[in-house]
Amino acid sequence: MLVGSGNPSILEVGFTFSRNYGIPIIPGTAIKGAFTHYIREELPKEHILRKKEIFRKLFGTDIDGIDHVKGILTFLDAIPERYRISIDIVNNHFQPYYMKDNKPPNDWYNPNPVTYLVVEEGSRFRFTILSTNEIEDDLKSEVKKEFLNFLRDYGIGAKTSYGYGLFNKTD
Repeated sequence: MLVGSGNPSILEVGFTFSRNYGIPIIPGTAIKGAFTHYIREELPKEHILRKKEIFRKLFGTDIDGIDHVKGILTFLDAIPERYRISIDIVNNHFQPYYMKDNKPPNDWYNPNPVTYLVVEEGSRFRFTILSTNEIEDDLKSEVKKEFLNFLRDYGIGAKTSYGYGLFNKTD
């Protein structure tokens, strides 16, 4: 998992750590933003979570991103129960081309390795969603089901198309 790649860092690629404990976290705002994006983009229009009044009640905004009020769901930062950090690498083979030096992409350029921190596969995070009001059981189970689908299929953080940031449910 790679969360916070745009954060300022002593490395070339940033990472998100808890400022109090120094452990990797997934900010609650990132979880809420990615989950609402998943609902808007991936769920069918007739899905219950895409209904304007339900979406506004849960997340505090209109499904179209208009009319901001306080929603009843609060997303806490996801914290690790068990984790390992390691270093991954990406090699930019065509740096002059990407730097707009008016040079074609060719195999004679030297690779430019960029290292970055990742949370290793097999790490375990606790996700917590709180509600300020009671939620009907069917709606609560639908939020839980789609949240788990979101984490498993859509993921969170950078490089999800390469398998980073995808989660499996544990007991």
